[in-house]
Amino acid sequence: MNEFQTKYIELKKEYERSDGNATSVQALYEYKDYLEEQTDPEALSVLVNVCETLKLYKSAYEILRPLVKQTDKKAQKQLIKLHGLQYQGDRFALPRPQSDQAKNRQTALLATLPHFRYHPNPLATEAFHLSINDVICDCCQKPTKIYYDGPFYTIDNINYLCPDCIANGKAAEKFDGQFQDELSLEDDVNDPAKLDELIHRTPGYSGWQQETWRSHCHDYCAFVGYVGYQELKQMDILDEVLDDFIINEFGITSEEQLKDMCNGGSLQGYLFRCLHCGKHLLWMDCD
Repeated sequence: MNEFQTKYIELKKEYERSDGNATSVQALYEYKDYLEEQTDPEALSVLVNVCETLKLYKSAYEILRPLVKQTDKKAQKQLIKLHGLQYQGDRFALPRPQSDQAKNRQTALLATLPHFRYHPNPLATEAFHLSINDVICDCCQKPTKIYYDGPFYTIDNINYLCPDCIANGKAAEKFDGQFQDELSLEDDVNDPAKLDELIHRTPGYSGWQQETWRSHCHDYCAFVGYVGYQELKQMDILDEVLDDFIINEFGITSEEQLKDMCNGGSLQGYLFRCLHCGKHLLWMDCD
């Protein structure tokens, strides 16, 4: 057993012991980065195993294919298995946790933006995009490098909206628009001020079908982001979201049934968090 294989086995054991928590997944990705810089054939062979553990099946197949020799029956068997999986690409791969450096950069940038109670991190959810060059906000006509890229229900043709024009309600007022269809909201919130804040001053999110905004404790929830089964598992909230009658109405009553939900896949999850009790709630739709 070579040094590359020894390290991989150590990382895989920790991944299995921790049930695939974010720290163990990040360690595997960092080891993948390291192995990709090596030229030793033994390192490349281990890289295949790392990619397979991360469910990067297409990557694993493409790395292994030129390494396989006719006399290596074990490698041939692995190649045949990966050949059958590689057609799904890497879309079911374990999500890579954000690095501390990236989190710090995002936190610093987020501090310069207005605070949206029902959508607290529109940078992480990519409701807001960062442009290299200035773009002109269609509402205030001022240059901005951060612009909105999400649903806006209006008859006008809008290209760019800056965060300030969303937060102060001027965009919704000027274009007689809504960022969330009020007919697709859950119906246990009776406060007109909360409704106004959500549909007129809160960035929306993009769904496969009509977006639904979850509510809890008689208030609209905060949109956390787009998730699949793997993201819920890393966050350790699978049991929490399963304990929700709405999810049961989708016919999902067990963890096994959630495994087909993939961020960016045909079955997409949208995660919310109650502003009052902190409970996580899920919405799902299909393409």
